[in-house]
Amino acid sequence: MTRPLSLGALTFAMAAGAHAQTSVPSAPNLPSRTPALISAYCLAGSAGFLENEAKAFEQIRKCARGDTIVIPARSAGAVARLCDFSKAVVQSGDNVVCVMVLPERGSK
Repeated sequence: MTRPLSLGALTFAMAAGAHAQTSVPSAPNLPSRTPALISAYCLAGSAGFLENEAKAFEQIRKCARGDTIVIPARSAGAVARLCDFSKAVVQSGDNVVCVMVLPERGSK
């Protein structure tokens, strides 16, 4: 009677041993990534909108493409010109917060 029990135990041990011998594939060598550029807040441009759009567009030259900017929602033209619509555009109260697509590249 001990024979069937030992045969079952032997089968279980062999199966467990077979699983234990499988190796985990190593991670592939991934190319090193360059660190992502960290965006900043375009304070000069956002503050310029407190005066008028002309002042804001003058101040935006101090900012870089990819910076976050706050634009009054009433300035729909500025939102259309400044915001990168491939990124998130958020309306918060009377303002729109977005990632700047400007300054535009110079003509070729």
